[in-house]
Amino acid sequence: MNPSTHDSHDPHDPIDALRRRPSTIGNRRRLTLALRCAPTLAALTISVALFGACGNSIYPYTSDSPTPTATITVSPVAGNFLYSSNFTDGRVAEFSRNLTTGVLAFIGSVAAGAANGPVGIATGLAAKYIYAVNSADGKVHQYTINQNTGGLSSIGTGTIAAGSSPQWIALTPNAQFAYVTNSGDGTVSPYTVNTTTGALSTNGNAVSSALLKKPTTAVASSTFLYVTDDTKSSIVSFPINADGTLGVGTSTALPAGASPGPVVIDPTGSFVYVTDQARGVVYFLTIGTSSLTLSNSYTATTAGSAGLAFAQTGGNTYLYVANPTAVPATLTGFFVNGDGTLNLLSGTPYADPSLSQPTGVVVDPTGTNLYVANQGNGTISQFLISSVDGSLGIGVPVATESITSGPLYLQLAD
Repeated sequence: MNPSTHDSHDPHDPIDALRRRPSTIGNRRRLTLALRCAPTLAALTISVALFGACGNSIYPYTSDSPTPTATITVSPVAGNFLYSSNFTDGRVAEFSRNLTTGVLAFIGSVAAGAANGPVGIATGLAAKYIYAVNSADGKVHQYTINQNTGGLSSIGTGTIAAGSSPQWIALTPNAQFAYVTNSGDGTVSPYTVNTTTGALSTNGNAVSSALLKKPTTAVASSTFLYVTDDTKSSIVSFPINADGTLGVGTSTALPAGASPGPVVIDPTGSFVYVTDQARGVVYFLTIGTSSLTLSNSYTATTAGSAGLAFAQTGGNTYLYVANPTAVPATLTGFFVNGDGTLNLLSGTPYADPSLSQPTGVVVDPTGTNLYVANQGNGTISQFLISSVDGSLGIGVPVATESITSGPLYLQLAD
């Protein structure tokens, strides 16, 4: 929904629902409406993925690239800084991160367009640039990171146009190409990335497809862009051509009525996982040569789920899921088996006093710290991850601008 073209409330539009939510989240219906904003939400995940192997956020990581000359990746090496898309106040919050303890310190924030707008957030070009999608003003806001302070500065004019009600941005692992999902007009906007400045440039016309009605989240490998669709309850696999344009997509159906949230690719590049904002399950899909195959689903909560992120520690891989509409709000942890199947961790779901409508999640490069965006109280929670069994410690919250800032999704950078 773009406010310039939509002048009445749509009870089924998640962004519209969040704009009209009460300042205090008091019941499950309010939580569900707000969650469905987090990129249709659904930020999440995701995720994305962009699951950054080192950054282990909601964006994907693979080691190969669609062109032989690309060497840069979106994965942070150290994760010196953390950024959140603050939906309600229209800003991106900046944090420095202690690399020994993982503790966050709030630096400040920068404008990210219209209030009730920022949703998806991504890192590009060796994790030295930040991109934030604003659903209310229809733009991607672009920033360069001060490598000493973590402060953000606008790239060029600061923005580039997307489609109607953009929700999510996904970059290829080599950060040469970027894609934005536009839920308002059912398209995907493709971009190239300037390897010197980080600036985005349009890469042809927005992509329309009969397979898309309300695209929400997305994740990119070197060769495919995977896009979820909230209306069609599906995920569409688009081949990525050498020039970054998209080929003809193939749709994989999720269960009828599914409301897909953030989507991630596992560290091996073999599997895709996507949350369900309404049912609280994680769908497990296997990557094929041209499409995805739905293999299983796993219950994270009896309510809705949002962002998800991988952690690799102690020789094992874990997957963590935020459950914003659970009462109380929780996180669910899974052990990831070699074949991609999931086993619930003992003691999950985790309820913690610091959680308040958790949406975005990200794991630091060492697999030691999990960070969670709390839309309900304007904080970011830090959890220590056990290298023995993947269990979580007690959450330590750090404030953003205010309790009403509405942080949705997170991204680490260097």
